[in-house]
Amino acid sequence: MKLFRTLLTVCAALLVVPAVASAQLQVPPPGGDNYLQPIFLGDTANPLPLTPGVVGFDADTTNYTTEDQPNPNTFANGEYNACGPSSNPSFYGKTVWSVFYTNRTGRLDVTAAGFDAVIGLHAFRSPQDPRSIPGICTDRIAGRIESFPRDNLPTLIKNNWYAVQVGGFQNPANGQIAGGPLEVALELLPPEQIIADAGLTWKPTRGGVKVTLVRVDGPQGSEAAIGCIRKKCGRAQTVKNPKPVGVFAKPSVGRSLKQARGGGDKYEPKKASDAPVRMATKNVFRGRKIPNGARLTVVVVSQFDDQIGQVFFWDIKNNAAGAKSLGCVNPGSTKVRKVGTCDGR
Repeated sequence: MKLFRTLLTVCAALLVVPAVASAQLQVPPPGGDNYLQPIFLGDTANPLPLTPGVVGFDADTTNYTTEDQPNPNTFANGEYNACGPSSNPSFYGKTVWSVFYTNRTGRLDVTAAGFDAVIGLHAFRSPQDPRSIPGICTDRIAGRIESFPRDNLPTLIKNNWYAVQVGGFQNPANGQIAGGPLEVALELLPPEQIIADAGLTWKPTRGGVKVTLVRVDGPQGSEAAIGCIRKKCGRAQTVKNPKPVGVFAKPSVGRSLKQARGGGDKYEPKKASDAPVRMATKNVFRGRKIPNGARLTVVVVSQFDDQIGQVFFWDIKNNAAGAKSLGCVNPGSTKVRKVGTCDGR
């Protein structure tokens, strides 16, 4: 990916957006016509802001050039110019490029207004590590406004660079490519949150409680970690839920078990294809004594680090478990925070 190594080293002709919460950059032609000289909407010092901050630009693509690489997943030989399945792609051209950096995980809302357009999104690690992440594109609205579906916005992973490509749709009847005055706006929304639940059944015992049942509900593909903090209660355990196709997810419990101060034992359903969404945890911590002063914690996270995780915990005092309390974990983080404070950072 030498193209992206060059991308951030071409400084002389760069256009940089002002470092404010909401800004619309006026781009004179042919600014952003080539992805080696894009419009910069943010960098490591001024990453893309979280909503309600919006950044974007105005440009006129009437005389912009076209591209020659009909593959939305590669930049090896040029800029791609096709969106959709290979059997029925939408071709486009006169594209304008913008790039930005994000220091948090979130969902990206892109709006392009002016003519029938196509939006492409591509991610890469850094100039020093330009590993390609497959691009995605959308051409769902045949009109003067284009955007990704609001109920299926693309997810950005923190500490990555992204490129947004907007091009004019090519009319199959006459081959003409749409172009002209264009307004592009980008807004970063918080990531989605995992929908999960957990429950604890216990009985009092001397010096604490004894676990009868730990129940965990989580979506397919999620992973759960169960352990104690503040005071040890034996080895922590993990529960992994299968992907929808029935293949177990790769373990990624290190981050979610740090606060549990343990790790090692694993519980898995015998048959992945028969595993329910509710994690079968009746044997996890069963009969385990949780001493007074401990906090029994259940963490449910996404194996893809793209959603806010949920935390459930019970404080053990006076030989009883207190009411279930809730917390959250940012994607890829180990720090438990108060509900409502997780925003992808």
